[in-house]
Amino acid sequence: MLPFFRRIRKELADDNQALKYSRYAIGEIVLVVIGILIALQINNWNEERKDRKLELQLLKSFERSLEKDLSDMDANIQVHQNGIQAANTILKILEEPGPRDIDSMSVLMSKVVMPTLFVYSTSAFETLKSKGVTLISNDSLRDQIIEVYDSRYRFFINNEKIHYDNLENMLAEVFPGRFEDSYNYKINPPEFDGSMRPLDIDTLADDSVFRYHLKSFRNRLVILVDWQYAELRRRIVNLRQEILDEIKAFESK
Repeated sequence: MLPFFRRIRKELADDNQALKYSRYAIGEIVLVVIGILIALQINNWNEERKDRKLELQLLKSFERSLEKDLSDMDANIQVHQNGIQAANTILKILEEPGPRDIDSMSVLMSKVVMPTLFVYSTSAFETLKSKGVTLISNDSLRDQIIEVYDSRYRFFINNEKIHYDNLENMLAEVFPGRFEDSYNYKINPPEFDGSMRPLDIDTLADDSVFRYHLKSFRNRLVILVDWQYAELRRRIVNLRQEILDEIKAFESK
């Protein structure tokens, strides 16, 4: 293309010998500038293409991570729901007169205090931060990603820690003298059957301190499942769908 411009410039310059050299010099400068601008444009286009390719790869990584997070979350929710049901059953057993089965109580108590933590992946988000958050070209989607990973996950983990600090305190301060031991589980997923055997099951029926802590722990589990897990799960589901839509839009171009 540049030889074509040079030929036109030379013909124009030859029409007026007095301005020949000035036109030639000016034309040479213009051609150099045009060449630089074209090169910059090509370079910018290549860089943009690389960024969009990396963005697509990162979006797919986010989608896979969120899918795994949902799977882990659903498994944890099921464990906690089992704990809530077990606590309700224990309270009902203790409130009703008559013989009480210590083996059933042992299994139920192990379900109440079954420990499980939400494990989520931050690799995609760490990669995004290292590359620059503006790599995500969709402003709304970028804000949602930051909201979930930098705020909602952190808020949930802090509240989950409070819950387990309360559990550890209860195991250390309330359960000794009432149960044989704790964390007695068979390592056989997915059930992880356990036993937390009371020293005297009938005494527990009249133990107001134990009943208070059991009810309070049950209530905290309800909050954890029905509010904190539910809200975080809703946001993860929405974010994953937004990412899937963005991936589809990319691949349809």
